[in-house]
This record gives sequence, structure tokens and C-alpha cells, in this order.
Amino acid sequence: MASEELASKLQRRLQWEEAEDGGVQPAPRAASVPESQPQPLARVPTARADAELSAQLNRRLDINEGAARPRRCKVFHPYSEFPEFSRRLIKDLESMFRL
Repeated sequence: MASEELASKLQRRLQWEEAEDGGVQPAPRAASVPESQPQPLARVPTARADAELSAQLNRRLDINEGAARPRRCKVFHPYSEFPEFSRRLIKDLESMFRL
């Protein structure tokens, strides 16, 4: 499901950039972007986001195909992370946070 969402987002962004390069913008985006803004400045963050999105999409596709293993989540251990606090204090703080 998440890979399908990423694929659709990437596809929409690629279509939008192709339309932008051709000089014609799609109707929903044309109303929100004023023509007085320079296009090269707006394009820089989009290029970085495209690379980031495509890398994430490719990673998920590799995981789904079995070519790559999913990354392990980093587990947070508050007792070893904060040795200056007692275990009892950390437990009390965690319970207060949950409330």
C-alpha cells in the first residue's frame, strides 16, 4: 500500500515537471503558483525531493521483491542513554509522559 502511494506521488510529480519543462503547467498547479516567481528557485527543492522519493520507492520495491532486507529499527534504551537518572526516576517520567 505504501509503495503504491509513493509510486503515485512520484508519477504525479514527474508529470508535473514534464509539463513545467514544456511550458504548460497542469490546471491545479497553475492557479496556486504566481507567474512572477522565478521557476529555477522553485525547482531546486523539488529535484532533491524527487531523488529522495525515488530512492525510498526503489528501496521499498526491492524489499517487496526480496532483493533487499528491511532495515532494523533502532531501539531506544533510556536506562543506558541517561545513566545520570535512576531507573525509578525514568519509570516515573515515562508514566507521566503517557498520561
